[in-house]
Amino acid sequence: MSKNNFLIFADLDGTLIRSAKNRSDSDIIVEYKNNEPITCVSENADFSLLQNVVPVTTRSIEQYSRIHIPYFSPEYAVCSNGGNLLFKGEVCRDWLKYSQSEFNKCREQIEACKTVFENDQNRSFEIRLVDGLFLFTKSTCVSATLENAGRFGSLNCFSVGEKVYAFPKALNKGTAVKRFIERENFRGTVICAGDSLPDIPMLDIADIAIFPDDLGNVKAKEKLTAPREGFCDFVVKTLSELCSKYRKDFG
Repeated sequence: MSKNNFLIFADLDGTLIRSAKNRSDSDIIVEYKNNEPITCVSENADFSLLQNVVPVTTRSIEQYSRIHIPYFSPEYAVCSNGGNLLFKGEVCRDWLKYSQSEFNKCREQIEACKTVFENDQNRSFEIRLVDGLFLFTKSTCVSATLENAGRFGSLNCFSVGEKVYAFPKALNKGTAVKRFIERENFRGTVICAGDSLPDIPMLDIADIAIFPDDLGNVKAKEKLTAPREGFCDFVVKTLSELCSKYRKDFG
């Protein structure tokens, strides 16, 4: 990866890829599970033009490994909402060691939060400890579930649709981006793209942030927004244009 002048940190689901449930015949399937299509991209989305991209996802390592986007093979990827860094598919152990230490600091509250989830009558899914770093479940009434889990001060509890998460506060996408920048001693332009609440910490610290116009207050220096409908195509097109611009300006 050439990191001389810009780095792109991009969420996956809802940002670079989208659900295959309502796909068109021309869409390209990029993920299968149990032989069923899970996510897709538009046939017009040209990922070959993207450079210096680090996917930053809440997905587990196993979930990330299922995705295969044509002409797109990033060297680095951040999984587990910042808990894991992969380099060419391999876990960076020093990164994970820090994440595990942060998890251990709030292990008791994680266990207490798990008990709350277990007793929540709104819970509609099993409780998973994802990659040994955070809790995941689903709820039919996320506001009530989050209210019950909100008393744990060392955790960030949030929802995306029906999905409910409980993370150590240190495991967030903004902190992950900062850790990566420091690790690589990077001093150039930081571009971030995301579409949901877990993405806001990294969007906030971006020089250029790309996000849906209904996401809310983002503190980035420069903001590029679009409606949610067609947002993934907008992201790929915009990132491609930015890559071309920075190659031209600094090439």
